[in-house]
Amino acid sequence: MYKVIEGKEHALKIRYKIRENIAGMLNSAGRPPKLEVIIAGSDSASLYYASLIKNAGAKEGIEAAVNHMENPSENDVLETIDRLNKDDTVDGILIQLPLPPSLNKEKIINLINPLKDIDGQHPVNLGRLAAGQEGLFPATARAVLKIIKLNGIEISGKRTVVVGRSTAVGLPAAIMLIRENAAVSVCHSKTTPLEKFTSEAEILIVSAGKPGLISERHVKKGACVIDVGTNEVEGKMVGDVDFDSVIKKASVSPVKGGVGALTMACILENTFNAYKKNIHGNRT
Repeated sequence: MYKVIEGKEHALKIRYKIRENIAGMLNSAGRPPKLEVIIAGSDSASLYYASLIKNAGAKEGIEAAVNHMENPSENDVLETIDRLNKDDTVDGILIQLPLPPSLNKEKIINLINPLKDIDGQHPVNLGRLAAGQEGLFPATARAVLKIIKLNGIEISGKRTVVVGRSTAVGLPAAIMLIRENAAVSVCHSKTTPLEKFTSEAEILIVSAGKPGLISERHVKKGACVIDVGTNEVEGKMVGDVDFDSVIKKASVSPVKGGVGALTMACILENTFNAYKKNIHGNRT
């Protein structure tokens, strides 16, 4: 059996630091950080995750509000974003994905003020990431990098494969790893045979949204495997990696207490960082 790559304890330490920093700023700032979560439609996973964000924020001193619009028009969503952009007491805006097919995701994301874009999906923030500049970057991609580094896994010079190319995880994670001097390949649904690439990776990150996609045969012995997948199968949450088989050959992050725990911490951290800039008048 190889090592289980944990994220929960590291996430709790990050959240504790956020809580302390907020407490230290309250007297001068006059208010806590404020995050507005927007849900369009009634996706059960989005509603559940928004409630987790709200509860986690409350524990650490962040005021998180959920704007749930069950059957909104595109204009309804755009008007809500415009209102929140103009509200100086709002530090962050988070759009819960997926959006209903009737809504233009690109148009909606592009309207968010990049300095309030807590999940780093605005083209300005993605561009800043690619250019090596500072910005608000995708929380899950940041969580991937954190779980690797905080578990003491060397990145520089390592052959690294990312399975998945979304702007929320795959692409930004690949860029972050390149910035850490990893040798990175990005695979996706058109990559065949997938095993040829994944079996050579010293670090393997899987964010494909396909339960059990990666089995023991896909993995190099002694590799570090980061499972970003969260898939519900027969009422049970499973990852993109077949944990039970892969752990016999490589170190693996679990679905529960792995990347997800650090993603929540990164959402709160992004909100706090946006709050600091807002309070100090640095909204440029």
